[in-house]
Amino acid sequence: MILYTTMPLETVLQGLEDLHPSYLEMEVAGTRLVIEETGLGQGRIVRLLSTDPQDYLNPALQPGMVISFAPSGA
Repeated sequence: MILYTTMPLETVLQGLEDLHPSYLEMEVAGTRLVIEETGLGQGRIVRLLSTDPQDYLNPALQPGMVISFAPSGA
């Protein structure tokens, strides 16, 4: 990634070391997904772990989409 900016690098990357996302690997609608937890029972799709090309064409499974799921252990 190339970042063109007049801001100092320290300012651009400030707070990056404090970022510790929580990722889950789960199956939703028969498709394996990697999800970043954003709240209780909610998460953002990070990537698909599928070999079926049709899963990548499904707009409901796009990376960045927020989905609801049952918390583990429920």
